[in-house]
Amino acid sequence: MRVNCLCGAVLQQVEAHTRETGSSGEVLLCLEQGDVERHVSGLLCTSYYPIAEPTSLAKTTSYVGSDGWTRIFCATCGCHVFRCRRESGSELWEVATGTLLDSSNDNPDRDARFAACSSTPSTGDGGISVWLQPISGQGAFNRRHRENSTPSQPTMPPTSVSVDDGSLPASCACGNVSFHITRPNERSRIPHSGYPDLQYAAYKHSPEFMRNPNDEKWWIQDGGRKYLAGTCACRSCRLASGFEIQTWAFVPRANIFFHLAAKGGEQIVLPLDFAALPPNLLRTYESTPGVQRESCPTCGATVFWHDKWRPDVIDVSVGLLRAKGGARAESWLSWWTGRCSFEEETARDREGEPARVARRLIDVLERGLPV
Repeated sequence: MRVNCLCGAVLQQVEAHTRETGSSGEVLLCLEQGDVERHVSGLLCTSYYPIAEPTSLAKTTSYVGSDGWTRIFCATCGCHVFRCRRESGSELWEVATGTLLDSSNDNPDRDARFAACSSTPSTGDGGISVWLQPISGQGAFNRRHRENSTPSQPTMPPTSVSVDDGSLPASCACGNVSFHITRPNERSRIPHSGYPDLQYAAYKHSPEFMRNPNDEKWWIQDGGRKYLAGTCACRSCRLASGFEIQTWAFVPRANIFFHLAAKGGEQIVLPLDFAALPPNLLRTYESTPGVQRESCPTCGATVFWHDKWRPDVIDVSVGLLRAKGGARAESWLSWWTGRCSFEEETARDREGEPARVARRLIDVLERGLPV
């Protein structure tokens, strides 16, 4: 199986390793949505394929999570590539499914299959599993993953004391990245932005329409109380995160405030200004000219997406949010259920089993979103 990240630094072949299989011998995969998985990735779920130990970890960085897994991600673009841990005296290795490009000895009758969603109780609201009912069912593999998800979740960084009850805190798994979001206000309506592919598929609409000539403030929802959020399956998001489904909230930069360590153990809170942030707080990767993606350089969590054409409306990775109501943060976010953004790119630059498995997953998601 061929593996790659967005920048291409980790390109290599890996060998599949069968551990748990279905009745036809297919590899069973799990969408993992526990606290650590969400905050170490920035997404609402992660997914991995079992493999033998990879031949090279060059150009990567590792982070040991509080759940015992060592996660290995690209040191340039931040893409999660592998994870490993010791279990019953042996070392288990897995590869992030979004990095898989093709497979040798391809047999469509033996394709891997997403068969479970883990740690659903820890999400507080069902997380992404509410849109994936055929996967989050009651099979034996699903029950085993639910039972193996300990009720007492691994330790997460404490919520910053700088956040009041009227704000939404957010952080990565290691706590290096910490910020909060405020409700929409008059400053939230100042930016101009073209329409997102989430609402209007770009390939179906003219460039003039996509530029939003009437200056609709599409990112503000629910009478001015919430922000728009949605799912994305584009090639760039997949290879930047390592996983199949990215989840973004669209938030004005004026409503994002970073928490920074100060002398004496105190914190200072500053409005988000990328140019003024301390060095090495975020890893920035320019995925295409004018488009920047930020991740945590310590644990690898995806944090932001932004570009020079709409610098004041930021894509915030939803898995970082710590809403009291649950992982989907529905008291703050209005989820777009009309489509998964760039769903047509699900299998782009992929062949064989990885392409088919991903396409089936996004098809399930798109059927489940309107429910």
